[in-house]
Amino acid sequence: MGPPLAIAESPEPSTTSSSFNGVRLSSRIMPAARATGGGDWCESFVVSKDIVALSIGDVCGHGLEKVAAMVAVRQAIRDAACQGLDPAQTLAAANRFLRRYDPGENATAMVALLNTCQRTLVFANAGHPPPLMAGPCGTLFLEYPESDLPLGIEATILPTLHVISVPAATLFVLYTDGVTENDRKPLQGEAQLHDAAMFAYQFSTLPTAAVIEKQMFLTGSNSDDAAILTAWTPLSPIMRNTSSRRQIRRERVVNAAFHAVPYGAG
Repeated sequence: MGPPLAIAESPEPSTTSSSFNGVRLSSRIMPAARATGGGDWCESFVVSKDIVALSIGDVCGHGLEKVAAMVAVRQAIRDAACQGLDPAQTLAAANRFLRRYDPGENATAMVALLNTCQRTLVFANAGHPPPLMAGPCGTLFLEYPESDLPLGIEATILPTLHVISVPAATLFVLYTDGVTENDRKPLQGEAQLHDAAMFAYQFSTLPTAAVIEKQMFLTGSNSDDAAILTAWTPLSPIMRNTSSRRQIRRERVVNAAFHAVPYGAG
């Protein structure tokens, strides 16, 4: 298999929109205000005809000195996932890489594999904020009792592997702590992210990551690096387009009225 197609290739501020087997993906990377680069990343890349990988993480600190470490860890995760490793094994491999690359460096990261045929999301977390799932019945942080260590803290880690079923018409939001902790208390930031995800759910035709950024009042004023990666499942069950095995297709996002069922009371 050749090199994967990455959605977010550079550390510079960027907004991307794409689709894969009916799943719509959106990302936004925002270095801290007045910084020319940062330690946060998020990207999506194809690992098989049915599976797209979601990768997000945060190298401790921000500024140009962290860009090289960020790019190296991001690539280590991409390489491991494309070798067929599951998300827990991928993070374990990235941890070994980071310990060799710079024993004094550490990073949080999360890797997920969205299987569009089996309709499952398999993910593992290395000290990173939990993903948010939004649907017709409300929003929910995918939190678990286990607390997995960030990358680089110990020589060997093996994060817990989580598997969930993926309903139709669901929005997954992956983010770094610069989103929820930007000049606010963490609990306040999490509550605001709930509201931002609900707002984005109601306007699904817009670039979701950019919508959440604006709802979180991050634009141009974030004190820390921040990154947002979102994945929308189709209104109907996820199906693979068997007529084409193209990689992720970039597409123009059209500003149009939202046509899905709005949130319920739950």
